[in-house]
Amino acid sequence: MSDERFIDSPPDGADGWREVWQADRRYRDRGGLRGALSAFVRKLVRPELDRQRDFNLVLLDLVRELRGELDTLRTGLKADIAAVQADVRRADEALAADLARIRELIPITAKRNDALIAALDQKIETVAVRVRDVTNPIVSATISTTTSTTSSDFLYRRLEDGMRGSEAEVHEAIRPYVDQARGHEPLLDVGCGRGELLEAARDAGIRARGFDTNERSVADLRARGLDAIVAGVPECFNGIVDGTIGSIAAMHVVEHLPVELLFAFFAQAARVLAPGGLLMIETPNAESLAVTGSTFWRDPTHLAPRHPAALTLLAREQGFSVEELRAVHPFPEGNRLPVSDDDSPSLRRVVDALNERLFGGQDVRLIFRR
Repeated sequence: MSDERFIDSPPDGADGWREVWQADRRYRDRGGLRGALSAFVRKLVRPELDRQRDFNLVLLDLVRELRGELDTLRTGLKADIAAVQADVRRADEALAADLARIRELIPITAKRNDALIAALDQKIETVAVRVRDVTNPIVSATISTTTSTTSSDFLYRRLEDGMRGSEAEVHEAIRPYVDQARGHEPLLDVGCGRGELLEAARDAGIRARGFDTNERSVADLRARGLDAIVAGVPECFNGIVDGTIGSIAAMHVVEHLPVELLFAFFAQAARVLAPGGLLMIETPNAESLAVTGSTFWRDPTHLAPRHPAALTLLAREQGFSVEELRAVHPFPEGNRLPVSDDDSPSLRRVVDALNERLFGGQDVRLIFRR
């Protein structure tokens, strides 16, 4: 009998078993009585063995088909998962790019909003001042007897309200001057305008007096209980005894003065200030090109930007020492030239230098000590 009809050990897997059953292969018969008995039994049950073989073959075919379907399903599922992963990866990359663009746009939008809000505040303040003019009886009386001088006063007040910002913004800007004036009393506010510094000094318990050439503004200040007099430079110093004043403030005044009055202002300030007294000046920043080339000339009463170096020289000629000199009130960030993280360090340095020269502080603060 051929050895091909026999197996010595169980086959591996379903395909191996199918081959065994299809070829009707079996284990070798053992010799002796036990082997003979086994052969006899097989002959008796041969029909049943054939049916069992056919059943096993059908069952194995079904197992093979099921395994094929499972393999196909597994392959399709892997492809679907890979497609989903690719879609998720692309979506993540697109989302990351969108978030990066949004992060870049947020500060730009915020800066532009700051500039828009500042402009809106100025317009609201201008409207508020016009409403006050209509409802203020002092203003109404003045209007009824209008002269060319009072008409000019009203016009300049419009310019002041439209360009200096809201009174709340100015109150915040003058806080350093109020702090400086503590312990240096009385305070003279030359060119007191709308009176923000006088009002802040009163609230801080500091004795203060204001001078302005605008009769309309002075009348309004007196109506509010503030000490204000109609006088310009140098007449505002007349009658003041030498060395009796603690501090003098000139907020946006020197750019309105002709040169001879500017010289007189420093000379008179040096005369009336007590030893250790403070002369505090704020003026548009002549070192900012955006100021000298544009915003400075919005006020037609401005004569010329006053460079801090020239003001310092005039102060030292009158015996003052420099206590503080700095640019203040920066432009809104939306005005500045933008830089990004992708820019090279050398380009960023160039842009920073241009921003400093173009959009340095809008004003400069100078504090001199007698």
